[in-house]
Amino acid sequence: MRENTLIFFTSDNGGATSALFATGARSPEERAESGGASIGSVIPASNKPFRAGKATLYEGGVRVPAIVNWPSRLQPATVNQPLHHVDIMPTLLALTGATGSPDHPFDGEDATGTIAAGQPSPHDDLLINVELFRGAIRKGKWKLLKVATLPGKTELYDLATDPGESKNLATEFPLVVQDLESRLMAYAKEQKMSEWLKSQVDYLGFQGTTAFDPEYDIDNGLPTEKLALPR
Repeated sequence: MRENTLIFFTSDNGGATSALFATGARSPEERAESGGASIGSVIPASNKPFRAGKATLYEGGVRVPAIVNWPSRLQPATVNQPLHHVDIMPTLLALTGATGSPDHPFDGEDATGTIAAGQPSPHDDLLINVELFRGAIRKGKWKLLKVATLPGKTELYDLATDPGESKNLATEFPLVVQDLESRLMAYAKEQKMSEWLKSQVDYLGFQGTTAFDPEYDIDNGLPTEKLALPR
């Protein structure tokens, strides 16, 4: 059984470099009870040579290692091609001869060739994240990061020569910025909001509720706070 068992091990984000994100407890009282890091304390995590950490869109927050082990099918190797967590489901389905539903297309791709045979990444581009106020996308060696909160900023990095994201090249390569920005906007327009997030009214507050519902009447007072579990 062990010879024919695939084990996939990874992490959802880089190490926390801010005490704010080192524990799930949000209030000072909850942090004290949970034993979590207090705000302002020094966090021991290091994501070097990458920049920043958990809850950021820099490489220290989003680039994580993965280990795939399958003794009967995979030879020891190092894969440096960029893949994404959304590739796990279509890859596992392909390996078992199964398919998904055309009514619910996957965001990911079958990464078997990349993992097992060293083929290039199946992605033309990789969406890192789209949020209400920021987003990031990668294509080849280029990575674009946009922040929409005023005054706003656009950052472009060459990850092949600058994995630490220390030199913003946005003004030097406007055509690359234009291409990546159009791809990021296309992803943002096809996005559907998380049902889980929509149920967290206390967490998101008034601004989050209006963002999820463009038809919300802002003159009708604050939304009623109630838990709405997804069906």
